[in-house]
Amino acid sequence: MPSAVTATIVTYMGYEKAREAIASLLKYTKRVPLKIYVVDNASGDGTAERLRADFGSITVIENSRNNGFGYGHNTVIPLLEDDASDYHLIVNPDILIEDDVVGELAGYLDSNSDVGIVTPKILNLDGTDQSLPKRQPAVTALIGRRIFRKTLKKQVEHYQMKDCDLSEATAIEFATGCFFMIRTKLFIDLAGFDTRFFLYYEDIDLSKRVKETMKVIYYPYAAVYHAWERSSAHKVKYFLILVQGMFKYFGKWGWKIRYKLPK
Repeated sequence: MPSAVTATIVTYMGYEKAREAIASLLKYTKRVPLKIYVVDNASGDGTAERLRADFGSITVIENSRNNGFGYGHNTVIPLLEDDASDYHLIVNPDILIEDDVVGELAGYLDSNSDVGIVTPKILNLDGTDQSLPKRQPAVTALIGRRIFRKTLKKQVEHYQMKDCDLSEATAIEFATGCFFMIRTKLFIDLAGFDTRFFLYYEDIDLSKRVKETMKVIYYPYAAVYHAWERSSAHKVKYFLILVQGMFKYFGKWGWKIRYKLPK
């Protein structure tokens, strides 16, 4: 029997992108059974109703409030306990696939029992690499990405793993929340995302908790496309949410993080 996979897409408005993401997942996932949950965070624009009408095979859940990315994904945890899926996908609504990435990642987890999370290569829509594998964040690297770029270039490049060969499956320190596969039982046992993070850093936090017992792996042999808007770089609102998340993260884990990659 092939491993069963569930997936969650959290929406807040953005019907068109979510529809395209769901359609691509359903079209190209062939090797494993896939059940898709869409959690709508109180869009109020008809997104939930339209997606429910478009796709009879998916389950749409409507939250009465927008309590954030992690909260939305955690909404399905009670349902996952009944689904008995082997693996669970976290998927952004701005993701597209063009081959059976889901089956490929599930096969990798089938063959590697010490891996808790696997994430593929994330590409821009033009096919260029978004270079998202990262080390655990340090304050200097995060500041260097926004200001003092020349002064803190070495710190930023270290954070971005520029010194590593990422041409084969590699242990990394965190998986981006735009697309990754996690063992379902592990996701349930960890109670999903820490909902104190409204948006940003919840993926870093979850990866860190996973790495206490299992590996997080970047798997470059499979790829997805991400229509990355980089909202925090262009909109003050999202930049402030990013900064707030940074303070919450370092407040939780400490301001001087030293973490060694597993062999």
